[in-house]
Amino acid sequence: MGDSKAVARRRFDRWARRYERDRRSRANAGPQTAALAAVALAADDRFLDVGCGTGAAIRAAAGRVERAVGVDISTGMIERARELAAGLGNVEFIVGDSEQLPFPDETFTAVMCSSSFHHYPDPAQALGEMARVLTRGGRLVIAEPNADLALVRIADRVLRRVDPSHVRLYRGAELVALASAAGFDDAATSPLGIRGYLLLSGHRS
Repeated sequence: MGDSKAVARRRFDRWARRYERDRRSRANAGPQTAALAAVALAADDRFLDVGCGTGAAIRAAAGRVERAVGVDISTGMIERARELAAGLGNVEFIVGDSEQLPFPDETFTAVMCSSSFHHYPDPAQALGEMARVLTRGGRLVIAEPNADLALVRIADRVLRRVDPSHVRLYRGAELVALASAAGFDDAATSPLGIRGYLLLSGHRS
């Protein structure tokens, strides 16, 4: 598990300067935008983006929430996120592990994770941490490729062979079971409207 995290950290450190500009990261922008809309942020929200990359969702949220925080395992991504968000007063970017989030209990009212959950070696632990840092009734939205689709399952098998930072993709029922076990009420998935993706949503019980 530790090896896949180290590989992911090195990979995303190298990618950071090109992120948001190259073709692959631009493709991730669609699911991220949809997830951000689904989390339905309000002025009194304290928002956390887990696996924030270079912080596009945090920059988009900054003007409409009380506090916006991005966390990522990649130092390079966090450094670039801070550069791009220079001048925004209510944002913060922190290097941290999704499975050991560096925040006290019940810090946030909304948590999002977009296109990074498949890199987490212990998904149950990651979801447990997301639940821990949410207030009671706080909202969770995760956008991920949908392994209910045959083409996505094929891509998953290929990625497991060629990308050591890739752990696995999940079927909708697997994500719901993981979220429910972590303490999320009404956990459910829905098609994202973007080919091959789904949204997982729920509220902390």
